[in-house]
Amino acid sequence: MKYEKLFERGKIGQLELRNRVVMTAMGVHMGEWNGCANADVVRFYEERAKGGCGLIIPEFTSVDGESGHCSDIQLGIYDTRHIKSFERICDAVHSHGAKIFVQLHHGGREAPPACNGGKQAMAPSVELNSVVGRETIMPREMTVEDIDRLVDLHVQAALNAQAAGADGVEVHGAHGYLLQQFLSPYTNKRTDEYGGSMENRCRFMVRILKGIREVVEPGFVVGARINGNDFVEGGNDQAACVEIAKYLEPYVDYFNVSCGVYASASTMIEPCYYAEGWRTEFIKAIKDNVSVPIIAVNTIKHPQAAEKQLQDGVSDFVGMSRMHIADPEVVKKTKAGREDLIRKCLGCMNCNKSVVAGKNLHCALNPVAGREVRFGDDQLVKNGDGRKVAVIGGGPAGMQAALLMKKRGFEPVIFEKSGVLGGSAILASKAPCKHMAQEFVDTQIAEMKEYGIEVRLNTAATVENVKALNPYCVIMACGGNQIVPKIPGVDRENVYYIEDVLQSKVTFKDKKITVVGGGHVGLEVAHFLCADNQVTVVEMQKEAGTSIYRTAKYKLFSLLEESGVKILTEHAIAGVEDGQAVLKKMDTGETVRIPAEIVIMALGNRPDREYEEAFLSAFEKVVVIGDATKAGTMADATKAAYEKCFYL
Repeated sequence: MKYEKLFERGKIGQLELRNRVVMTAMGVHMGEWNGCANADVVRFYEERAKGGCGLIIPEFTSVDGESGHCSDIQLGIYDTRHIKSFERICDAVHSHGAKIFVQLHHGGREAPPACNGGKQAMAPSVELNSVVGRETIMPREMTVEDIDRLVDLHVQAALNAQAAGADGVEVHGAHGYLLQQFLSPYTNKRTDEYGGSMENRCRFMVRILKGIREVVEPGFVVGARINGNDFVEGGNDQAACVEIAKYLEPYVDYFNVSCGVYASASTMIEPCYYAEGWRTEFIKAIKDNVSVPIIAVNTIKHPQAAEKQLQDGVSDFVGMSRMHIADPEVVKKTKAGREDLIRKCLGCMNCNKSVVAGKNLHCALNPVAGREVRFGDDQLVKNGDGRKVAVIGGGPAGMQAALLMKKRGFEPVIFEKSGVLGGSAILASKAPCKHMAQEFVDTQIAEMKEYGIEVRLNTAATVENVKALNPYCVIMACGGNQIVPKIPGVDRENVYYIEDVLQSKVTFKDKKITVVGGGHVGLEVAHFLCADNQVTVVEMQKEAGTSIYRTAKYKLFSLLEESGVKILTEHAIAGVEDGQAVLKKMDTGETVRIPAEIVIMALGNRPDREYEEAFLSAFEKVVVIGDATKAGTMADATKAAYEKCFYL
């Protein structure tokens, strides 16, 4: 077998798993306000079990009805009503041959009062408030009575999980939540028996693990999620985390190794700027020092990388979390030798961004994720009867729309004016660390071939050639036109646009470059150029990168700062002269000049309304999606393709 270790059966405690792939816990903001499961969350996990995953650990699950919630919609296991609720998830997962653990969670100082009836958060000690960007109210220091109560609640939650039919529980001692706050000297400044020495800082967690083991059945798995590195000054480094693992080992059946806290959030849920497998060193450090099995998350996106992690002895099981959002059939496709059809996570953070914003889970590559009850294949209205559909534009939106219409029984035809499929995603893929965008394009192209979708490259759609199809409908996914500012000097030879740069039509070295536009694209272009040039980004708003999710933004900004990129906000481009850019200060209207041998416009695109109107006038049924309607992200494009074409 190609992936011998990946599909090898494995054991955790007395529990046997069908393979070495684990979908580790992620908050998905699904379920009901009272912590109970609904049809959406049951179906979500069922699809991942059906896709071949060996073990599923649903989202962080609350053990306390009164405190510790980190989301206004978070699954619970603290009440008897949650037994039946979780039983629905367990039964759905088991029906497809996968196993399931319940992750037991309390947020501690990171539990916003707004999610906990206004109650002040609790923490080991009060020297630090919660992380900037969350609630800024200082938490209160926990009493010994609070600790005793939380021990009992974790034990009862484990009993509830067992009653619901789960195969085990995972005590959450990572990511800056309550138990990790006790483990880390960064947050634990106590002077009693729960603070100070490593043994004292572990005492709370040991009491919970021992308490659970004493009451659950012998074969019931008890594990812990721990950090391999806190990545914060004053916290547990790699060596300290190894010592904690060695100390906790007698009380667990396995460890699930992750890293990071809220103050180092980009290491906890990594954006695209982290390489696949970057956590290997600290994962293996723990594995080499304990004898219980290790589950590890390591930004794994490819089956080859998963197999290598196992073959190299980095871990015993591979955590593929966001990959299972992007493609619930990643295991099934790998086993069938169809890696080309796997939608591989971009690391774009759209999933995390959507749930933190209080919205439904949304994946940029998989618009069905979190909406399986509404958009699952079993809900498709298959009324195509072989009728033609014209899709104008072969970017991500157009290809997603074509695939959906093909599944509905239509015969889509893609008109792509260039010689390749991919649209703006090809440009996006050229920026540093964004190569996964090209992999998504390649996957979509493979899907077009797999489903036999007709693609006409080097063919601009016109009213005439589309009419020749006699289409049932026209789907316009043709993108937009780049914005050209009406300023003096815009037509000078030293003025370029993002296509020129990212497609390497021009190259620069040792130049003073001004990038006009501090949005996501402008900053990525600056990142593309900064290794060999002196780059300044000009943005008219008070802040650059406002559309970028904060975790990715902080990491990108740190990379730009390290490379010497200057970001000049509240300035607008007013003209281009020989060797300099003319700027206008937004607050005073004053004109200033900065050195600029090269000026690159990154002001985005706008829809071609005239082109759109020609088709709206000529055809009865026209749908406009993606950048053809307004400039947006890849996530916006795929989402619109489903929402506008599902019932078309």
